[in-house]
Amino acid sequence: MKPQVFNFQISIQIQKHVQTELSTRFSMGLPGDIIQMNIGQTFQTPLLPKNDFAGRTIIITGANTGLGFEAAKHIYSLNISHLILACRNMTKGEDARRKIITSGKRGKVEVWPLDMSSYSSVLAFGDRIQSLRRLDAFIANTGIDETLEGNESLLTVNVISTFLVAMLAVAKLKQTSEAYQKPSNLVITGSVIHIFAKDKYLADPPPGHIFKTLNRKSAADMDDRYHLSKLLVLLGVRQLAQKLDGTSEPGRTPVIVNCINPGWCKTELFRTHDGGLGGRIGLGLMGRSAEEGSRTLIHGALADATTHGKYVSECRVKPESSFVRSERGVSVEKRVWAELVDILEGIRPGVTNL
Repeated sequence: MKPQVFNFQISIQIQKHVQTELSTRFSMGLPGDIIQMNIGQTFQTPLLPKNDFAGRTIIITGANTGLGFEAAKHIYSLNISHLILACRNMTKGEDARRKIITSGKRGKVEVWPLDMSSYSSVLAFGDRIQSLRRLDAFIANTGIDETLEGNESLLTVNVISTFLVAMLAVAKLKQTSEAYQKPSNLVITGSVIHIFAKDKYLADPPPGHIFKTLNRKSAADMDDRYHLSKLLVLLGVRQLAQKLDGTSEPGRTPVIVNCINPGWCKTELFRTHDGGLGGRIGLGLMGRSAEEGSRTLIHGALADATTHGKYVSECRVKPESSFVRSERGVSVEKRVWAELVDILEGIRPGVTNL
């Protein structure tokens, strides 16, 4: 890699946002966030996982392609006893399963249907989880960049359904932790792209109207929506960790929840918005392969309590964006969580009672 790693033009998101927002957001530390991103992306390639998953059960969503598929291959190669691939398309899921088991390991691999754009599908999937004997890790990896279930699709899939399925998995994760006297892991895929989200869309709406405002087509800034969805995910993970702490004995963390940034990877996620010529060049120069990015998900599924409620990038706990760490960000986080809980309770009453 050439030494000019801080050239703003080689990154898709830097190219799109820095020139227009740097002056107004300098006091919030965006330049520092960008430097941290570039150092991690360029110099801190995630390490290959080497742990043994013998005896464990893991579920991974979005498992038939991209990061999810590569992570599933790693998990299977590490002697997993029971691996469940959660996929919207069962045909593609079965094809992924066949490719995964070619290594000759003996672990059981199943494909379960899960359509994150449908709350009824998510609920059915969550109910099925309870039939498992154990669940050691749940990797919520599904993400899209494309309006579903009354909400714009990115909010439905990347945020609401993600936390709905996570809440449904917690009971079995806690049960497993109790039975085997060691923490279980809840991994939620985030993104460094949260540093570029226009936080005004969360801070400006009146109380109780953040999600309603985001769903207004007339005022929607769809160019920012994917970034914003990942900021919402990070805020949600921080609050979920606090809620889990409140249901556990002091000093114990039965379920470790973390927000994992796989980095800027060459996956199908960019098939919708590739950032134009500059984005394609940047991705070619410093983008990770899907396999390299998937290593971070494995780390998240094995991580200890130091990652609980944290933003983890390049398999290291790192500072969230300057906005998330600000007083304003903390206030917005609480408002977002209160609204998200209301939405989830509207889908299934009691689901957030962990």
